[in-house]
Amino acid sequence: MHLLLIITDYGSFNNFLSDLAVKMVKSGHKVDVICSQEKVIKINDKFDFIDIGVQIHFISFPRGFNMYKQLKTSVKINKLIKKINPDFVHIHFTTGIFTTVFYKKLPYLTIGTFHGLGYPMVKGVKKYLFKFVEFFCFNRIDQIWVLNKYDYDIINDVNKKKTFILDSAGVGCDLVKFESSRYISKTHDLKKNLQIGENDFVITYTGRFVSFKGFDLVVKSFLEMNRLFPSTFKLLLIGGNDPIHSTGLSVEEEQEYLSCDNIVKVGFTNEVEKYLSISDVFLFPSLKEGMPVCIIEALAMGIPVITADSRGCNDLVKNYENGLVLSQIPNVREVIDSIMILKDSPKLMRDIKLYNLKNREKLGRSVYVDKQIEVYENLMNS
Repeated sequence: MHLLLIITDYGSFNNFLSDLAVKMVKSGHKVDVICSQEKVIKINDKFDFIDIGVQIHFISFPRGFNMYKQLKTSVKINKLIKKINPDFVHIHFTTGIFTTVFYKKLPYLTIGTFHGLGYPMVKGVKKYLFKFVEFFCFNRIDQIWVLNKYDYDIINDVNKKKTFILDSAGVGCDLVKFESSRYISKTHDLKKNLQIGENDFVITYTGRFVSFKGFDLVVKSFLEMNRLFPSTFKLLLIGGNDPIHSTGLSVEEEQEYLSCDNIVKVGFTNEVEKYLSISDVFLFPSLKEGMPVCIIEALAMGIPVITADSRGCNDLVKNYENGLVLSQIPNVREVIDSIMILKDSPKLMRDIKLYNLKNREKLGRSVYVDKQIEVYENLMNS
């Protein structure tokens, strides 16, 4: 079969879809990719795509809703698709789908995977704008795929015959990389280098430093804990600011967290697993996700996760099973109480860690790849 994958940027393809593309080619199929040259996720290439035979075509995807730029890019993409002439097209992300089909519906069977719907999560004018864009996309593709039950239930009400949910933990993660046993002999030195004591309770957050991902709640909760229990907790912050979105912190709170000695500012890194290896709890109270890879990675390392009862997050975390689930819009007190429940319950911590390690195979990227190839094969057979 000849598959065309379309995704907005090269970094996302390299991180999320390259395993799929490479396995398809090595199985005797042909795979082309259309994406921009941008690396939103800045990691080294996982494969030598040229040598393997994955054909990558670079086209810049416009940001925002400038209709002239969208149309111009869409026409360009459509001409390239006609030249590639695939058996079917699989597009990822709302932005990638909208730009591709804006000019016209493709004359090939077209799958669109939405990594988290926008319109149910926003209010005001934005809600109507996102709804128009997403429903426009629904009408111009043949199959709608989503990552979580919340999105599936919403779309399936109006598109019953062509809505599907991935039978995997989203796109999964690299279980070889996120393997806690690889770091058993290294945690002491890593803690020492970061000035973390052997008895410190380490809390970790990974992601963009934006309010809707719960960053401000993480920081406010930790600063309060630091006042109540000085020299007991450490917070690892992995990621960085987003120029488009607010952190949710006041100027005073920004200054306080930046000057706090018990907060370790890691920044963006390709070695998230290294820092997870010294973490006691992964704290990610995000209010809206598709299927958060950062939670998948933490669970694969055996770490108890504290998260909000929100879309995507509650697909992965079950209360007192593999972590603790907060309310839909949690507050500082709730976060602190949940952290203390885990810290003061060594047996609960051990039980959750054992459960996570026992069930980590379900979280592998290979599960996603195999399920996705099964979908393609069924399409070809039908």
